[in-house]
Amino acid sequence: MKINKQSLEEQAADYLRHKIVKGEMDQGEKIVESTLAKDLELSRSTVRMALNTLSHEGLVVQKPYAGWHIFSLDEDDLWELYNLRVALESQAAAMAAEKASEADKQALRALYQEYCELCVSSPKEMQAISQADFNLHRKIVEVSGSKRMDKIYSQIANQLQSYLSITHQDYDLTQSALSHEAMIDAICAGDQEKAWLEAKANITPVTLQCQSLKDNQ
Repeated sequence: MKINKQSLEEQAADYLRHKIVKGEMDQGEKIVESTLAKDLELSRSTVRMALNTLSHEGLVVQKPYAGWHIFSLDEDDLWELYNLRVALESQAAAMAAEKASEADKQALRALYQEYCELCVSSPKEMQAISQADFNLHRKIVEVSGSKRMDKIYSQIANQLQSYLSITHQDYDLTQSALSHEAMIDAICAGDQEKAWLEAKANITPVTLQCQSLKDNQ
């Protein structure tokens, strides 16, 4: 028998996190504790603890006199996330180019190849492609060898996944993986400067993200 060692609070947080990141709950959507507790067959205190966990991850917010809501990204949020991505991912790519072992390079190329194959086989699966995009960048941060950078990146990882979904809404998904090729090649070649430049170039300009956000409101 497989025993689930997670607490009910952790299971509830995982359930909600998955639905929010995958776009199954709308940005700004109101969450009613009592309704959610009934749907999940949990106590309101357990649900509240799960929501508090997600609030620390930036996925939900508690508004005075209005209760809990799914986070939403406005133009200022996109500007901030864009600049965080540039700072973290560009530097991570340069550090990965310096630090990557042969095993790391093989792992990066394997993830990149899976990403390419997904774009060819399932070009309309936006969520799956966005996830593959995030997984590749997440791996680069890991390969950078910086525990502090990895920790900081983890703190905004869920919002970054939502951010990536927005950037993919008006993009030719068949080209999503290919746009990362020069960056992966630079990292594997140990070219720190080019890796930094290619990582920055790979990030969609914030003006395009803001327009995409407006078009989908």
